Amino acid sequence: MRNERFRVGVIGTSWWADLEHLPGLRARRDVDLMSLCGRNADRLAALAAKFGVQKTWTDWRSMISGGGLDVIVIATPNSLHHPQTMAALEAGLHVICEKPLAMNLTLAREMAARAEAARRKTLTFFTHRTVAAAAQVKRLVGEGFLGQPLHVNALYFTASHLRENKPLAWKMQRAESGTGVLGDIGSHLIDLVRWWLGDFSRVAGQWQTVTRERSGGVADADEDCSFLAQLACGAQGVFQASKLVAGRGNYQRIELHGSRGSLTYEADPGFDPTWEGRVLVGRPDRPGLELLALPRELAAGLDTPDNQADRNEAYRRLTDPFFAAIRDGGAVSPDFRDGAAVQAVLDAVAESAERKEWVSVP
Repeated sequence: MRNERFRVGVIGTSWWADLEHLPGLRARRDVDLMSLCGRNADRLAALAAKFGVQKTWTDWRSMISGGGLDVIVIATPNSLHHPQTMAALEAGLHVICEKPLAMNLTLAREMAARAEAARRKTLTFFTHRTVAAAAQVKRLVGEGFLGQPLHVNALYFTASHLRENKPLAWKMQRAESGTGVLGDIGSHLIDLVRWWLGDFSRVAGQWQTVTRERSGGVADADEDCSFLAQLACGAQGVFQASKLVAGRGNYQRIELHGSRGSLTYEADPGFDPTWEGRVLVGRPDRPGLELLALPRELAAGLDTPDNQADRNEAYRRLTDPFFAAIRDGGAVSPDFRDGAAVQAVLDAVAESAERKEWVSVP
């Protein structure tokens, strides 16, 4: 069993599949890339040739029902995550699905429950857990460095929507995305903070769409979002996610403040030369912040000059527990239950932004 190879199919031929999933899977020694599905035949053929995929499909239902797979990777618009996952689980496949997990909490919980009933392993693709600095924060919080958590200040900034001539894309339309920047990059902030400190209790949010008229149609999904949060551990939080910040590439900064000290996580994965990030600590008896050296076992392989190699190593780290669990049993994190927990926060923030009041996280 330990030498088993996994037959994997990927649904989706976007730039993200090209940058992340296909090279990451090809770099794994225990994966055979069997199938690739996409709607654009030319794009599909080009990616299949680039990554040595054995068979291509233009209909995802046919690919799933065609057999010959163990695992499906879903890298499609959010509106398709639920139907594609449910079909894959019905066919007995294990599932890796992009975030946010679904269009709403009801669908996300249904996906998680169906996977558990079918005894299939799942992975919600929260990539930034693999940044070395994020893993170091997780370790330090677990060791009690913060003491009692008191406050969180989290932001994720890009400049990707500042160009007025940027054409309409599915992530700009709520009918396909559910939410905009909140679900796209804000979900990473929620997942990291939840991973470090635990669940959210209630939120109060606001959002805006600055440029609605785009080439190709009208955008109605949020481009800029902020919210206040109360966590179950008692900490308060301020969160910001925006695609309207000039000069930012993929910038993340999360400050955790506690009774014994503070931790600051900072990263710009994909734009920094490496996938390391950095951690700064504050101590009550010392002025200023101290930059920590990342442990070698966390940074190794994420600190090379080759950004794609760093990405492939990050992909391996995120997917290793998933494939190990298929072979040997055991838990996966973040699985679909984690994805649904993040979805609960997304839904609550969206409801709060519409109602303009605090909303409890179910």
